[in-house]
Amino acid sequence: MSDDDSRTAPPARPADPVARAAAAAREAGQPCAVLDLAGVTDKAGFLDACAGQLGLPGWFGRNWDALADLLGDPDSLPLADGGVLVVRGWGELAAGSPGDWETARAVLGDSAADARESGVGVTALLALEGDG
Repeated sequence: MSDDDSRTAPPARPADPVARAAAAAREAGQPCAVLDLAGVTDKAGFLDACAGQLGLPGWFGRNWDALADLLGDPDSLPLADGGVLVVRGWGELAAGSPGDWETARAVLGDSAADARESGVGVTALLALEGDG
């Protein structure tokens, strides 16, 4: 682009593919968040990650039922108004605590089903990221 060119360059895109996808969703008007589970190996870590990264209210009870309730409550969690949650770094949890991972997937899956049926809930997408 020359100095006298009046066109502007497009905004810089994040290098990380997950961040790019989330940014594109937001630019399209779709509520979107990324939940990074790197280092999470159990239920407590998963629920702590949700609380911290999703900005859950202070009264969040850090149990599966409370998470399910919040994922369907747009008044408490704006993302629950038909938003998308990209879950990345989930491999350690799946390997370290398969039962907790299955429960987390079930809670997220139920929320996605609710979002499909009523438009209220969160649709979770699992990022498949290679090791190298």
